[in-house]
Amino acid sequence: MSKILLVDDEALILYSLSKTLRHCGADVTTVTNGTDALGEIQKSSYDICLLDVQLPDANGLDLMKTIRKLSPATGIIIMTASRLTEEQQRTISSHGGHFIPKPFDLDQVQAIVAKLSSHPVAGSGLSRT
Repeated sequence: MSKILLVDDEALILYSLSKTLRHCGADVTTVTNGTDALGEIQKSSYDICLLDVQLPDANGLDLMKTIRKLSPATGIIIMTASRLTEEQQRTISSHGGHFIPKPFDLDQVQAIVAKLSSHPVAGSGLSRT
């Protein structure tokens, strides 16, 4: 079972993603800001962190860098509805992150989570690549 930290300030995204990932067998923790995300990363180990770029108290790309330092094994998936600059795209790539544009398809999220997991997410119909 994958342990996933979901960081987004939009309640609907937290609800839909956490419900989908839990249905697939993941252990999901949700937080709405960068401060709480760092607290979670410091107190527990996560396989994957889905992270919004625009949080009320943090820039998700800066937070990604901090998470990478604190927990190098955590797979990071950046989510945003904003258009990313080439520099932002390079930042994500250079820190081993993946990107999902919003609005996203839940199957797309499941596929990336399965890819990052040590095993496929149950019920996704996808195998690890």
